[in-house]
Amino acid sequence: MVSTTSSIFGIILAAGNGRRMQGRIKALLKLNGSTTFIEKIIDDFENAGIHNIVVVLGYKNKIVNNFLVKKGLADKITVVINRNFNAEQIISLKTAISVLPEECRAIIFTPVDHPLTKLSTYKTLIKSWQKHKNKMYVPSYRRRKGHPAIFPKEIFKKIVTEKIEGGARAFFVKYPKKVKFISVNDPSIVMDFDYPKDIREYSNSKETFYGKHLRKNS
Repeated sequence: MVSTTSSIFGIILAAGNGRRMQGRIKALLKLNGSTTFIEKIIDDFENAGIHNIVVVLGYKNKIVNNFLVKKGLADKITVVINRNFNAEQIISLKTAISVLPEECRAIIFTPVDHPLTKLSTYKTLIKSWQKHKNKMYVPSYRRRKGHPAIFPKEIFKKIVTEKIEGGARAFFVKYPKKVKFISVNDPSIVMDFDYPKDIREYSNSKETFYGKHLRKNS
């Protein structure tokens, strides 16, 4: 069971097998050759006031876990393992929800391949949730929806009990009155890293990388 000091928990989904990344472990990929994806997101959670963090590992989980221990991060987080990491991402989210304590009132979650999200976006979403705690909050940049998202307890419990195809986004469709799209000045909410060339493009030219992803998500 996860210990709790606040009512909102951060979840990092990092179980995927990296198939499109040619087997590379996404959590350990580096931005500009320095900070890894998973370090960046953990730092952002903590700087946004989220100190209860659950990381879902799967593919090559021992390597990632050893890295977290080496970096002194293991004591700051709770690691859970999704053995079925080849399945859709909603399985990882269910795995994380299964270890949350009763006191948890909401989750803010993001895939590990979305490390570029601005700290201000995390803070904006959390602030919105603090005002109205019964809503799902999703960031929006020029009508493009992205990560991270906040789900209240009512919704994340439904993720465990209801069979809905299409992942967490399907709950936006089923419960539209529960969704609030929050406009943020942060194009990186739609920036993910799927292929090795994405890392190269980002390192060579952030402008080119952002432009490509905005066109892809238009």
